[in-house]
Amino acid sequence: MIEEMQAEAQALLSAGEYDHALAEFSVLREIRSRREGPYSVMYLSNLHDCVRCMSHLMLWSDASHLCRELHGKYVRTHGRAEADTVDVAKHWAWALVHLHDYPPAIRLYLLTADALWESDPGQAQRLLGAAVIHRHDTDPLALLSPGLIDGVGLRHAEEERETIARLVAALADTGAVSTSTATIDGLAFA
Repeated sequence: MIEEMQAEAQALLSAGEYDHALAEFSVLREIRSRREGPYSVMYLSNLHDCVRCMSHLMLWSDASHLCRELHGKYVRTHGRAEADTVDVAKHWAWALVHLHDYPPAIRLYLLTADALWESDPGQAQRLLGAAVIHRHDTDPLALLSPGLIDGVGLRHAEEERETIARLVAALADTGAVSTSTATIDGLAFA
């Protein structure tokens, strides 16, 4: 029965039926949490699918809440640079931006960029660009200064500082980049 529910939920998600898929994945998430535990692979997968549906449905507050749980679990089980962790970090930061909760979004962008610095420098730069675009009253350079964000030591703080300084200068010079060039994946560079 649970396998049939899983197949139906996946089909709904693939078909873009996000309301219905979210309902199915939410039920699956609850069942798996009780049966398999909150760290089981399928529970985490169903939770991740709920986040994806919520992002499509623009349920930012709900998505942020689930992302907090999922990101913490993925960091502990997968590490910060693993694809699932990065995907949830991007969903979470995007939800926070839509909720106008910029400081935690900026910290998330910076931490994820640091984790990706060596393995995916292009994605890291896009995330730093998003931190700059969405900085509002939060100074990303000040957050990087101690070399520690939310208790996590940064391995590439100096390189990130240089990149952010260049991005801020480029924005000041051209003024051409706006928040409309930001996506869930970060700042889209032309």
